[in-house]
Amino acid sequence: MNKRQITLISYLIIMIMSLFIFYFLFFIEQHDITLGVFTGSAWNVPNPTAYRLYDGLIADFRALYPEYNVSYKSGILARDYSEVISENILLSEEPDLFFILPEDFTTFASLGVLANLDDYIINGSLDVSKLYENALDAGKYNNHQYALPFEVVPSLMFVNVTLLHELKLSMPKNNWTWSDLMYYAIHATKDTDTNGVLDTFGVNGWTWLDAAYSNYELLFDSMGTMALLDQDGVIEAVDFYLKLKSLTRNSIVPDFDSGRVLFSPFPYSSYRAYKYYPYSIQRFGNFKWKALNMPKGPNGQNASELRVLLIGVAKKSKDKKGVMDLLYHLTLNSESAFRILAYSQGLPAQKDIITSKRAEEILAHHIAASETPIDANLLDELIRDSIVVPRFKKHASALEIATRAINSEQVQSTSSLKNFLSKLDHSLESYIKE
Repeated sequence: MNKRQITLISYLIIMIMSLFIFYFLFFIEQHDITLGVFTGSAWNVPNPTAYRLYDGLIADFRALYPEYNVSYKSGILARDYSEVISENILLSEEPDLFFILPEDFTTFASLGVLANLDDYIINGSLDVSKLYENALDAGKYNNHQYALPFEVVPSLMFVNVTLLHELKLSMPKNNWTWSDLMYYAIHATKDTDTNGVLDTFGVNGWTWLDAAYSNYELLFDSMGTMALLDQDGVIEAVDFYLKLKSLTRNSIVPDFDSGRVLFSPFPYSSYRAYKYYPYSIQRFGNFKWKALNMPKGPNGQNASELRVLLIGVAKKSKDKKGVMDLLYHLTLNSESAFRILAYSQGLPAQKDIITSKRAEEILAHHIAASETPIDANLLDELIRDSIVVPRFKKHASALEIATRAINSEQVQSTSSLKNFLSKLDHSLESYIKE
């Protein structure tokens, strides 16, 4: 090919591209979609790549649907997001599509702010069979689907491997139980220098809620109208929790960061943030640690609460087709799921993603060469076995009341504890119905 032919071909390529750009700008009708997002992470850990995630997801969507312009307002911090969205709703200025934090979903759904997605699911526009069932349930209100899960965060148990070896204890097995946790806690709770003050501890941060959830107890009904603290499984959980708490003899248990605590529960987001560069040196840097699944109760699984970040569609949004296409892209497109895995501190809500070879490569990226990422099959099982806690307007305050009451109790007989929890149950039920 001579120089003249190369020049001619180059001109033709430029002309074709120019025609394409001209057609795109002037002949394809553009539609605007607004997206409600926040900067950082929903899980109280640093996430410097949030906008890289959003921009990548939007660019992918635009490549598939060039007729849509997707915009979002930047600079809204996660801690301010609920207030900002609520103000937008009051002014009827909510985005067409927006993230919903776990504590806000029931309020938004009950106010009629969110579009009902049932018809789109029934006609196959939204193939929700791709999603973890429990994560999908987080977006249901009155048995109707009002939001889809964007990402999930299961609970993990962090273990101080350095202290474990010093105590000459073996690593817990994947199917470990409350009894195993008690065994470890008894051996780890020690006054090593015999000065009358405990120096090392078995567990910090594992609460009566972790006990209840790992025994498959929800504490309230799905609508938040009935308390369930008088159930046998809850009595069992609180009894074990009080016995475990009694080991510390009312001592102030230090944080896991101190290196003096053997076990402490954290959400997966903390693992993702502090096991990976650049934040891996900021916490837990003075000892070796790893993440395990949770100890299970007699009636539960090796899991606890599953936190779910949802996406809902504003009922008032006009271009429902474009908004639904974007909802599908964000929650059900496999490429979007891999972006979430790479640039978020949560996990995608789509099944079969995190156990793939590509996910394995993503999770191995930016982790120290001496570290091994948490087993993907274990994570998958952990998500499936976790429970989604029903949330309602007074949920957080009701749990605070219950926690204060339970923490003031001591180990007692089963009948006495049953009587205490029955009274607490009635008190909470009256409170949430006020």
